[in-house]
Amino acid sequence: MGIALLVFLVIMQMGTPTSSSKWAYDLYSVKERHASQENRHKLLIVAGSNSLFGINSSLLESRLRIPTTNLGVHAGLGLKYILERSKRSLGRGDIVYLPLELDLYQQEDTPSAQLMDFVLARDPQYLHTLPIQQQILGFANVSIARIIEGLRGGSDRYLGNSSTVYNVHNVDSSGDQTNNTLEKSRDYSSRLERLTPKDIGNAEISNYSKNLIRDYVHWARKSGVCVIGGPPSLMKFEEYESERFLEFLGKTVNLFSDLGVHYVGRPADYLFPRELFFDTEYHLNTKGAMIRTQLIIDDLGTGLSAHCG
Repeated sequence: MGIALLVFLVIMQMGTPTSSSKWAYDLYSVKERHASQENRHKLLIVAGSNSLFGINSSLLESRLRIPTTNLGVHAGLGLKYILERSKRSLGRGDIVYLPLELDLYQQEDTPSAQLMDFVLARDPQYLHTLPIQQQILGFANVSIARIIEGLRGGSDRYLGNSSTVYNVHNVDSSGDQTNNTLEKSRDYSSRLERLTPKDIGNAEISNYSKNLIRDYVHWARKSGVCVIGGPPSLMKFEEYESERFLEFLGKTVNLFSDLGVHYVGRPADYLFPRELFFDTEYHLNTKGAMIRTQLIIDDLGTGLSAHCG
């Protein structure tokens, strides 16, 4: 398929909803509405679904005494989109906590198929903010099946078995997942047993991710927003005790430190045993989420302002 025809077919379907983009779209609607209700300074948790499933915002809010919204949605949308989207909900005096997934530290500039599906269907204006080269790379990443779905009119319904979990009805008003109970996690025990350690490639943070985080921190400072880094939750494997993996974790901490940003917590402390997970290596069950949230509270301390120099 020629690039001109490809671009034409993709542009023809901008704004047409798809079932695969509905979950993230609905989650952002709930979370951004919650964040917009606060006229006071607030805490915004920004990451992928490790924070969606793994943080109890109500407990954080009551213990830290600051309105809290869990803006975690889906790491598949990519670091650039996650950071840029968060700016819509942040104002002067707000605090943003970034427990980013490890994958987000190793991003490249080509928009993923998941991001293209989402922005074509739900946020086409975002595409226009990208450099033309990234737009073209993104268009090339749209599958033929996705193009056909859009041209046929798409769908604004939840479809498939996964929608019993990945559904906005399973998220509370502050943005936390609610049906990831310990009992229900037993339905996914065989899936969890088959998981393997994450591949961290060359064990380096990509220049693209470094630049995105650096630019976000600079934007935050100019906007009067405090940024605090932190570890994601991740299922523990023996391989993660290797010097290579621990050095990579150290690089994520140093990235923030070099930018003059507080990174709160030891990444190794957020490697949890399998029995605390729900359905993936990033998704804690409710018991795991409570343990992690208490750890975050202990690491942050009672005075958030101490991390906002």
